[in-house]
Amino acid sequence: FPSHDKGLRKVFPRRLGLWRRDDVIALDDVSFSLVRGQTLGVVGESGSGKTTAGLCIVRLLEASAGQILFDGKDLRTMTDEALMPLKRRLQIVFQNPYASLNPRFTVGQILCEPMFLHGIGSSSAAREAKLKDLLDKVGLPSGSVNRYPHEFSGGQRQRIAIARCLALSPDLTVIVTGK
Repeated sequence: FPSHDKGLRKVFPRRLGLWRRDDVIALDDVSFSLVRGQTLGVVGESGSGKTTAGLCIVRLLEASAGQILFDGKDLRTMTDEALMPLKRRLQIVFQNPYASLNPRFTVGQILCEPMFLHGIGSSSAAREAKLKDLLDKVGLPSGSVNRYPHEFSGGQRQRIAIARCLALSPDLTVIVTGK
């Protein structure tokens, strides 16, 4: 699954009044490439565009220009419908599990919903077996299934978010550690 970003650019328009604009350039000509099994860490000062790049890669933000190539397909130019089969293979883990976990869902629902939506597991029993395996992998007890996110510490919530990502066995995982 070679993945390449070529000349990625993201501009946030900013109005300074009725007639004046002062655009904020968050990314300008960002390029990198990854192959299966490779890890890339992007380091920079606060506000340098690290989170913006990650959000653009998984299409939670639309890049202003450039290419995001995944398996030879430009994710930037794909329709939402065409992108849907690839969403399982592209996952993101946010730093703030307080905001990224639905407080109305139990841990079991949080982890099983993506599996159900993407057709993972031939039955609810198969998904439940995978669910128990995921909890074991991230070091949470199997009794966590019926608990809600607010019943866990911040570190445990982060493990739930990681388990949710792992539930889909993605080819590319973006981990956002900014705001």
